[in-house]
Amino acid sequence: MILLSRRAKEAIKTALAMVIAYGISLGMGWENPYWAGFAVAMISLSTVGQSLNKGVMRMLGTLVAGAAALIIIALFAQDRWWFAGILSVYLGFCMYMVTGKQRTYFWWCCAFVCLIICTHAASDLTNAFDVAVLRVQQTGMGILVYTLVSVFLWPSSTRGALDKATHKLLTTQARIYRSYRALLNGQGTAEESRPLRLQQVQLLNQHEQTLLAAKNDSYEVWELRHRWQYFHHQSFALMEALEQWRESFAEIQPLDLSAVLPNLQAVCTELDRRFAAIEGMLSGNPPANCPQAITLTIDPAATGALTHFQQAAVAVTRSQLDRLEVISRSLFDAIRDIKGYGVPASSVVPEEMRAGWSGLDADRLQAAIRTMAAVGIAFPVWFYLDPPGHASFVQLGLIFLMASLMVRLDPATILKALLVCAVFAGVLYVFVMPQLSGYLQLGAMMFAVTFAIYYWLWQPQQAVAKMGMIVMFLNIIGVQNQQTYDFAQYANTLAALALAGALAIAIWYLPPSPRPEKQFLRTLQRFFRHSDFLISRLALDWDQNKGIVDHWKTIYYRSNLLELPQKLASWAGKIDHRTFPDNSPEQVQALVTSLHALAYRIKALSAMRDLPQADLLVKELLDDVRAWRLIAEQQLQLWADNPAMALGASAEMQERVMKRLARLEARVEETFARVGEGRLSSEDYQNFYRLLGSFRGLSEAGIAYARLAEKINWAQWQEARF
Repeated sequence: MILLSRRAKEAIKTALAMVIAYGISLGMGWENPYWAGFAVAMISLSTVGQSLNKGVMRMLGTLVAGAAALIIIALFAQDRWWFAGILSVYLGFCMYMVTGKQRTYFWWCCAFVCLIICTHAASDLTNAFDVAVLRVQQTGMGILVYTLVSVFLWPSSTRGALDKATHKLLTTQARIYRSYRALLNGQGTAEESRPLRLQQVQLLNQHEQTLLAAKNDSYEVWELRHRWQYFHHQSFALMEALEQWRESFAEIQPLDLSAVLPNLQAVCTELDRRFAAIEGMLSGNPPANCPQAITLTIDPAATGALTHFQQAAVAVTRSQLDRLEVISRSLFDAIRDIKGYGVPASSVVPEEMRAGWSGLDADRLQAAIRTMAAVGIAFPVWFYLDPPGHASFVQLGLIFLMASLMVRLDPATILKALLVCAVFAGVLYVFVMPQLSGYLQLGAMMFAVTFAIYYWLWQPQQAVAKMGMIVMFLNIIGVQNQQTYDFAQYANTLAALALAGALAIAIWYLPPSPRPEKQFLRTLQRFFRHSDFLISRLALDWDQNKGIVDHWKTIYYRSNLLELPQKLASWAGKIDHRTFPDNSPEQVQALVTSLHALAYRIKALSAMRDLPQADLLVKELLDDVRAWRLIAEQQLQLWADNPAMALGASAEMQERVMKRLARLEARVEETFARVGEGRLSSEDYQNFYRLLGSFRGLSEAGIAYARLAEKINWAQWQEARF
């Protein structure tokens, strides 16, 4: 008995579906059967749910694209410039959505299918409707064929994959919590948990995709989809809460925690027990009991001997642990309901999961503008010069560019892989295919090539190369019922590919520079501009109804603040460190980590600022808080103007900040002594200390970033190069 690997099974399924789809298209006498082949190639994933989800997205995208293409053709068929202009706006909008996080494949299909139909129709308007209908029906057939093959041949349900992804995610987060608890007790270092933190981000993304697929091939998951979504939402919140907790350790570790927080170990043990219970439920073990709410207590006598900033650090730690307690209980309840150990799951989506529009994204807008610029160049070249490949030049060039923008990969890298595949396909087209007779031989060749590509390029990071090679192969061989062989046509295709690659590369390198180090610098400057604006809105006398524009900007900057360090991490991973030997990957990663910490601190400070503050304290300490805020704003503005301003600044910055904080400490002491007992409630004291602790935490995070930034050779990154 031959045992096939999962890798071989998936390659066989895709190759078999490809052969069947081509056979049906040729048997029905349809033109361009490679459209059905494209559909098979694009949706071929490891589970039925994933493939079905992608197939649904492709079908819906094809329908929308067909309708959009017919509308554009019907309205602007007689005016080529209006035709090109409206198409560019449509493609730009689709590209903006493609580079987002929601339904990217749907919008990708909306873009490239509309482009293909419109460019075909521009050459022959009489069959535009037929082309659109044929595209839709062949796409639907290809999706149906692969779905049936996946269902009946080695079916793999996403339900099991979802359980595994959930268990792995929760286990990783539990390990992170335990490592942080050990770190709080003075055991280990924060660097030891970095691999776990990186793994956590990857697992969250994987869990999101797996959940999306599982809802399509599992009725049970569909019925409990809101609880599953709630679990994912709370897992993301847990990641954020854990990082904020870790960032506060530097301020509270010097204290006698057992005296100040007498039940700290009990709370931490209870959290540990909850994680263990959740892991047990995921393994099929019912919980012994349900967790009860537990609150971290503070010893008033012990805290009374602390400085005001130390009391503030304690207050911040308490609020963070309270949040961890609430999140862990929510995760427990969600998994209990999903596994059937509790009450039936609610079908109501929690209000905190309802996300609104957060404004335009600068990076996505840049991708949209580049796409529109490519249309503005490609169409006039086609109209007036008629390059090799004719409409194929426009199609290949734009699809080439859009794919590069979507995956943030230099088009030159993709072009090299496609040219290699085109040469290989050309050998088959010229020397092998003319020797074939009948579909049995043709199908065998297509099966072998498809199997080889999918077996060879099976890693997730090789997906772009795999799609590019199979699409290029199907396009070059150009299978039709009335098959012809023309070397000149093949040469024109190669020339069109080269010209299309040149177009994509030219647009890619339009200002601003797409090089990773330049993108890193621009994103870093944007991060500091966002931070500066948010800090300026933290004034104790700030009027929340200042204006609709400021209100919108605040929402926009808050929502983007935590995304920018993630973008920085993405660009940092693409920097060629061999070109910049002074900036090691470890140094850059540490810098990005410090920016994550800074973003968390700003977000926490913003949350503390929203707490009600006693008017008496606001009046007394307004000037001192403003002075601290102005120092912070000044430093953020310097970094926003030029990141190299961090050079040699950490010592001076630390001195200035510490003097200001010491001054603020003295002013708080004077104010409290003057106010006396009874004029402020315990809530007033607690809210103020949490705000004060957030001030101190942000200052420490800024100093930590400055120390790391001094070690970066900014001049190397800033130097212009082609």
